[in-house]
Amino acid sequence: MQWLSLPFFLAYRLIVTAYNFAWLIYNIYKYQAKLFIFLTNWTYLILNLYFLQATTLTLCALYCECKTRREASPSTTETQVVEMGSGDENANQNEKATTEAREEDALRLPQKIFWLFYIISANAGLLVTAGYWTVLFEEDEPVDANNITKHALNSVFMVIDTFLSSIPVRLFHSAYPLLYIIVYLTFTVVYWQLGGTNIQGQPYIYSLLDYNNFEASTGCIIGFFLLLVQPVLQLMLFGLVKLRDCVRPTHKGMDC
Repeated sequence: MQWLSLPFFLAYRLIVTAYNFAWLIYNIYKYQAKLFIFLTNWTYLILNLYFLQATTLTLCALYCECKTRREASPSTTETQVVEMGSGDENANQNEKATTEAREEDALRLPQKIFWLFYIISANAGLLVTAGYWTVLFEEDEPVDANNITKHALNSVFMVIDTFLSSIPVRLFHSAYPLLYIIVYLTFTVVYWQLGGTNIQGQPYIYSLLDYNNFEASTGCIIGFFLLLVQPVLQLMLFGLVKLRDCVRPTHKGMDC
């Protein structure tokens, strides 16, 4: 955790988690099973899972911090300060280069899942926002709170959380959201082949993905977003993290 104290950081994540979970329940009630045919809702569900786990981890961190403070004694604190300050400075600099590589290997399975939820929510969420407002949005669609939450605030929440937390971003992790989008596209083909329809009863999920009238331009648009926009979004997240760490360099991996 970087900018806020743990209690305030927990309060922030509780509010964001409750807000998004409430909208998720509303959407499930409104659209029922059809809710899960859309990429937006796949990604929004993962965003909810991310914030649920993030809030839980922050709560655990706050509990551990309070417990440590109660158990700590002045003598123990002084000993820790001496130990942390001792050692050869050059050796510390040499070891720093291998720290990041070891961090990922040392992660437990729940932390790896948490990291996966993050990168999909952040990268694919930004891709959903960009794709929806530039390509998929139609004039007859309502621009209401639900629409804005799933197609705009989703990205805002992830950018804010990226900047407030200490979660790292790796450039090569763009492979995960890319695979995620490919899995979704495969699902749309299978859904179409099985005769699936959208909410209006039309034989496609998105008008852009009408496989009965699929055009070469559609393939070019999909390729453009997958091969250019998606890596650029990962680069933007990477740059945001570097800016965050430059402004406030003291961080501890994925502790929050």
